[in-house]
Amino acid sequence: MLRRTRDRVDALTTRALWNVVFWPVAAAYALTVRTDRRQMSPDPVAVVPSAWSLAHHGTPSVLRTLWTTTAGWAVPFDPTHVVTSRTPGLVLLAAPLYRIWPGAGPADQLPASLLAAVITAAAVASLAVLFSKLASRRVALVAALIAAFATTTWTVSGSALWPHGPDQLFLIIAMSGLAAGTAARAGLGFALCMLVRPPLAIVAAVAGLAFSWARRSLRPAITIGLISGLGLLAFVAYADHYWHSGQAGGGALSGATVHGYHGSFFDVSPAAMLDLAEKIGSALVAPNHGILPYSPFLLVLAFGLPAAWRNAPGWVRSSAVGGVLYFVIQMKSEVFDGGTNFWGYRYPLETLTLMAPLLLLAWTHWVSRGLRRRAAFAALVVASVGMQVIGALSFQLPLTTHVWAPADLVTAVVGSPGTITVALAGGIGACVTYLAMTRRTAHQPATV
Repeated sequence: MLRRTRDRVDALTTRALWNVVFWPVAAAYALTVRTDRRQMSPDPVAVVPSAWSLAHHGTPSVLRTLWTTTAGWAVPFDPTHVVTSRTPGLVLLAAPLYRIWPGAGPADQLPASLLAAVITAAAVASLAVLFSKLASRRVALVAALIAAFATTTWTVSGSALWPHGPDQLFLIIAMSGLAAGTAARAGLGFALCMLVRPPLAIVAAVAGLAFSWARRSLRPAITIGLISGLGLLAFVAYADHYWHSGQAGGGALSGATVHGYHGSFFDVSPAAMLDLAEKIGSALVAPNHGILPYSPFLLVLAFGLPAAWRNAPGWVRSSAVGGVLYFVIQMKSEVFDGGTNFWGYRYPLETLTLMAPLLLLAWTHWVSRGLRRRAAFAALVVASVGMQVIGALSFQLPLTTHVWAPADLVTAVVGSPGTITVALAGGIGACVTYLAMTRRTAHQPATV
């Protein structure tokens, strides 16, 4: 039966593979969305008033009296109106839903959060299709589900309208264009990214240059540059009209675009470089907002990156390089932890998405070829999923701002018998998985 199931999965068409991944992931995400703005970060909450106003009044500027979250996330537009400081892509994505959703007001988070769940599920399903260009359908399916439930793609991107879910979808569209050799599709994906997170322009630049180098032609770089540039110009036009020409002036434009950290980006002093190194290290291992504490399976894949790189096609390499450069820029220009009021990490999600094809190759060319490597990987996947289940079901405020203490995990677990059970099940399941896989394989004859 197992072999028959594998054969059926490998025989799936591209559309069928997308649907097999999308619907269960979307259902799981929709069941765990966050809708109580008192228990949410002000970042996604701040999208809604402007999206609602755009849907009903044709403008993202909203009456001050209707602003429903932290004042610091509003940019003054005129004496009686404000505009969200969140990027225009998020407002544009949410506005149609607030137009058709019965009774949804400027404080109603449900439509926006469900939209985030659908967009993020679409990103995961599209990732499965992208993976199928590098591995079998069944490996692509399992890898996509790991990305969906063993990373904070579930507990951040799929829980509320952060920029990360749309970023992930648009980046995957761009990578699919690169994989297919279609510069226009890649440019479209990057153009959409510009409306949500403009610093991703570095990824478009790396991809375009690498594409042109591989083709020995300037045309791909020009095509990607022109199309993605249109997205960047649209962002600048929006920012100039709503953040610069309004009551707040140029300070609001600078603050809303780079969140007030523009000074740190251009500081290249030894102290600033040391600070950058500390930020990158913290983003990897900090207990409250680090990558590895919440998705430890990535540690095993990291050891396979050299083998993956040697076997990677050009588009996989350029995507990974762009992702790393974006991560460095993000760490240089922002605080590493991304603030509070969310589960785990969020800034690294775009980089992990861009590196996902290379990480898949790390599995196929290194991890899968060692018995104990496979066992360690599977055990840490179980632990990672357990961490995300805790965040999806039990994450509550208030939080501590101390990133070097596992405060969010402790807050989620303590006092909740159900969450304690999940935590124990994750830990025990990881140990049992490792022991079962190593014991089973230890009695199998060695193969070459």
